[in-house]
Order: sequence, then structure tokens, then C-alpha cells
Amino acid sequence: MKKVAAGITMNWERDPGFKENTPGGWKFCLNGNYVAMLERGGVVPLGMLPGGGPGDLLDAVDFLVLTGGGDPDPALYGVEVDGAVDVMRERPSWEMELYRTARRAGIPVLGICMGLQIVGIAEGSRLVQDIASRVENPLNHHGKPGFPEFHPVTLIRGTALHRFLGDSVTVGSFHHQALETVPAGFHVAGYSDDGVIEAMESDDGMVLAVQWHPERDSTGDAVLEAVLGIVKGAGS
Repeated sequence: MKKVAAGITMNWERDPGFKENTPGGWKFCLNGNYVAMLERGGVVPLGMLPGGGPGDLLDAVDFLVLTGGGDPDPALYGVEVDGAVDVMRERPSWEMELYRTARRAGIPVLGICMGLQIVGIAEGSRLVQDIASRVENPLNHHGKPGFPEFHPVTLIRGTALHRFLGDSVTVGSFHHQALETVPAGFHVAGYSDDGVIEAMESDDGMVLAVQWHPERDSTGDAVLEAVLGIVKGAGS
């Protein structure tokens, strides 16, 4: 029986051996926790690299995973830097194209951390560029290098995430940005006590995105199970 395959995006890092903005100027890597989460669910992980057309890459997979990363350049959602740090444009731009191609092809999508933000920006939303300075009575969502910050998230009844995680769950976060609002065609699936959007799902049931890191906390297996339910439905 053929296994389910997931296309998973990679971190982009500048290669100091090349001049900036030249071919070959990037290195690609991925934290092994993402791979471990997929393998526990019997999913084959296939790295998505920015070569060739997005459609050619997506032909080989059953769903797409948009992984975590840095701060997308606010110019991508039409504003100036106002709290974002070390902004990235190349990777978010490419991943938005990959996401839009997946949507046109009817391929399910799981967004994780920056992946949720990529979905939101691609669909027309803006980001809160710094939770600590923009949200009233904010929780610590950022954590420390290598150590997520754990906090509760309330799930919305009727969502896929609520079916698999229940009313509330403790999650591990590595982010200082969040969506201002969910875009048209989506609905909030979870939020933290300070009102920050922690999860959303598309109205058509094909996209599930979380602001936390399920690959690093106890929610990973349930989140993946929810996505595999979407994949099964898409293939039926």
C-alpha cells in the first residue's frame, strides 16, 4: 500500500561562501522534529526546494507542510517594518507561490508557525509585528533558543482541531508575531488567553494552520491526525 507523502518546506540560510543574491547563495536545512512527527504518523517527508516549478514539486505529494522560520518582510503585506526583525523576503515569497499552487491543485496544507503567517499573508492578512509591544497584557509566546514557551490555547468547537485536541491544550511556541485577523475564507480555530490567534482553518476544510510548534510539544500526533483526515477526504 502506497504511503502518504508530505512536501515539507525548509529553512533558508545564507551561505557565507557566496556573495549575497547570487545563485548558490543559500543553504537549506530542517529541524529533525518535523521529520520525526511525520514518520510517527506513517508519512514520507519530501523536502521542498526552490528549484523547478511549484507544480512539479507538488505532483509528488499528498499534502504540503509549511514550516516555521523568521519574520516575513512586512512589504509582502503592504506595510513598513514596525517591530519585525531580521526580515526575510525570498523564502516567504517562494512559499506563498507554493501555497497558492497547492490551493489551486486542491492539495491540503498544514501551516506551522511562520507557515500560518505565510497562509495569512498569501490570503490578504497582515501581521502583528511584535506581540509584546502591540498586544495588551501579552503572554510570552517567544521562548528561548531551543526551548519553546508553553501556554494554553483554547480550541473552537466545531473545528477539526477541537475534534482532535478538545477544549484546551498546552502548546509550545517560538514566535513574536501573529495574524491581525484571519483572512476571508478562513475562521479562527484557536486562541491564547491574550487574544492572539493561535490556529485557523479554511472554510473549505483544506487548510489547517497553527501558530505553535506541534513537532516540539505533545500536540503533534493529534494535529497530524487531523491533517491526514483532510488528506483522506481529499482523495476520496
